[in-house]
Amino acid sequence: MMKTAIIGSGVAALEAAIQIKALKPESEVVMYSREKVRPYRRPALSGMIAEPMNEAQFYIKPETFYQDKGIRLELDHTVTAIQPSEKFLTFADGTTAAFDKLLIATGSRCFLPPVPGIEGENVLSLREFADFERIEKRLEAGVRKIVVIGGGLLGLELAESLLERGCEVVVAEGCPALLPRNLDAEAAAIVEKKLAEVPNLTLRFGVKVQAVEPDGVVLESGKIPAELVMVSAGARANTALAAAAGIRCNRGIAVDDMMRTSAPDIFAAGDCAEVDGVCYGLFNAAKMMGQAAGRNIAGEEARFRPESYPARLAVFGLKLFSAGCFDTPQAEISYDPETGNFRKLFRDDSGRLAGCILMGDLRESLKLQAEIDSSR
Repeated sequence: MMKTAIIGSGVAALEAAIQIKALKPESEVVMYSREKVRPYRRPALSGMIAEPMNEAQFYIKPETFYQDKGIRLELDHTVTAIQPSEKFLTFADGTTAAFDKLLIATGSRCFLPPVPGIEGENVLSLREFADFERIEKRLEAGVRKIVVIGGGLLGLELAESLLERGCEVVVAEGCPALLPRNLDAEAAAIVEKKLAEVPNLTLRFGVKVQAVEPDGVVLESGKIPAELVMVSAGARANTALAAAAGIRCNRGIAVDDMMRTSAPDIFAAGDCAEVDGVCYGLFNAAKMMGQAAGRNIAGEEARFRPESYPARLAVFGLKLFSAGCFDTPQAEISYDPETGNFRKLFRDDSGRLAGCILMGDLRESLKLQAEIDSSR
C-alpha cells in the first residue's frame, strides 16, 4: 500500500490529501504539521482579531472529515530533516517515518526588514494561529498604540481589525503609493482619500524603517511611538528543509507544472513552491497547486495552470477588486463620486481585456476575470 507523507497543513496540503484519497482510497495519507490545530483558513486570521469566528467559519473541514476520508493528522509534529534516497523523515523528537511519496507544503514566513530591533519582543507578525494567540495576549493586556509595517492587502486588513479593537494604528509603507501591485495611480488616489478620513488611522507612504525600538519605530523623518509593532511586509518561501535535503531551490522550491521537485517521488505545492520562476503566495494558487500535486501523486497527469488571481479587499467600508495588468495602451474609465463606484478596464493593442479595477459595485468581477483569463 502506497504511503504519502505531507509536510504542512495549509490549503495546498489538504487539497492534495483530498485528491489522493479520492483517486487512491486504499492508500495511506499522513499530514505532519508543526501547528497544534487542524487545517484552517489562514486569510481569516486578521479578521479574528476584531471578531471571533465559530469553528465552521475558521476550520476548513470539521474534525470528523479526516476520520471519514482516512486522512491521518499528526499535529505538533515538526519535521527537521528529509532523506530523499532512503525515503524517510526525521522529527524534532528524534523519531522517524517512512514514505513512498512526499509532498512538501511548508508554506511561507513573514519577511522581516533587516533593521536593528526587528526581532524584539515588541515585534510580531501574523502568519499562523500561534501568532494570533500572541497578538491576542498583547491586546488583552491593554496594548493600544500600534505601528503596522507594510500597507499591502494583509496590512490594511490587519489595521482595520486593530482599529475595531480600539487601537490607534499607523501604517508605514515603503512604496510611495497605495497597493501598487493591485491599483493604478488613479484608483489609488481615490482610495487614499477615503482612508485619510478613517479615525485613529494614519497612513505613511514612501517611508523607510531605520530601526525598531522598545517604544516605537524610527523612520528617516522621525520616530513613531508604539507599544507593539506588527510586520506585514510580504513573505518568503520556507525552503530550508528542502534545500538541506539537496532538493533544488531558488526563491522557492523549484517544481515543474506537475509539482515535481528535482528529487524522485517528492513534490512541492503552495507558498513554498516556485513554478516557472514564480512564487505565487496566494490562497487560490496554493489550492490549485495542491490539487494538481495530489492527482499526480495518485498516478494521474495534472498540470498547474495559473490564472490571473485577482486581488479582493473589503476594508473601512471599501470594496475593491482588481485583476490582470494595468500597463496597456487603452483604458476605459467610469467613476461616480456620489456612489463611490469606480470601473476601469485595460485593453491591449488588439482590444482584448488585459486588466480591470473595480471599486464599490463588484457584480462584474467574475465575468471580467473570466474574460481576462481567456485572453492570456
